[in-house]
Amino acid sequence: MKVDKNIVRQFSNVVFSATQIVAGYFWSWVAAGESIRSQSDIVRTPVIPAGYAFSIWSVIFLFSFLYAIYQALPSKRENRIFQSIGFWTAGAFLFCTIWEIVAQSITFGWPTAVIITIILVFSLKAFFNLLQFNNVLTRREKWLVKLPVNMLAGWVSMATFANISSVLKQIQFNYFGIGEINFSIILILLATILVLFILLKSQGDLIYGLTIIWALLAIFWANYGQSNFMVSVFAVIMLLEVTGILIFVHRFDLRNLLRNRLRKSKNKV
Repeated sequence: MKVDKNIVRQFSNVVFSATQIVAGYFWSWVAAGESIRSQSDIVRTPVIPAGYAFSIWSVIFLFSFLYAIYQALPSKRENRIFQSIGFWTAGAFLFCTIWEIVAQSITFGWPTAVIITIILVFSLKAFFNLLQFNNVLTRREKWLVKLPVNMLAGWVSMATFANISSVLKQIQFNYFGIGEINFSIILILLATILVLFILLKSQGDLIYGLTIIWALLAIFWANYGQSNFMVSVFAVIMLLEVTGILIFVHRFDLRNLLRNRLRKSKNKV
């Protein structure tokens, strides 16, 4: 009996979008390990954003599940958009689930860095594949498909480097003799180079860009007023660069928006 790969794609997205929501409670179910927040506090580094920023996972998980339900509709079974991104999103959700379980068990060891890098690859592949359909997405699909895919890609783009910094701290890496703060600045710079490349490649995708701004603001806030104040300064510089790219790419859209508003205001008068 031949298995329909479209059904497999739909089913796997529903299952793994749900498992990544509940996997965060794995440590309490097995009465072993620690929560992800506790593990993060053990190996906190200047690259890790302030705690409030991680609330974005709730939004990502919620909309990922809504996306999974939407793509699982019978009418979407042979939809070209979901055929293009579906297995990549399912893979990202699966490895998010695995990452959560592993992170609660081993305190951000090398396996977590490898797994989150895989999540980054899967999420970026889905992100770039979805770009091909930007002009045909309906308003509903922009909320239920584009939002979770692009937000996940954006957050993981920064989270990967934060995870690497935690691993290096756990193994007591010597940072090539330049110190943790300077090495943290280098990691933020590398993350921003990746982000700027993706923003230029995606013609300044707003969802991705705003997610990056959220992360950089949280890194600034986590380091502001601390002994590693230079990290917060550097985070602001990177934030301004990302914002500048978004404004530059969307400058014509902003002009048209202002013109339309001026016309409407004149018509009202």
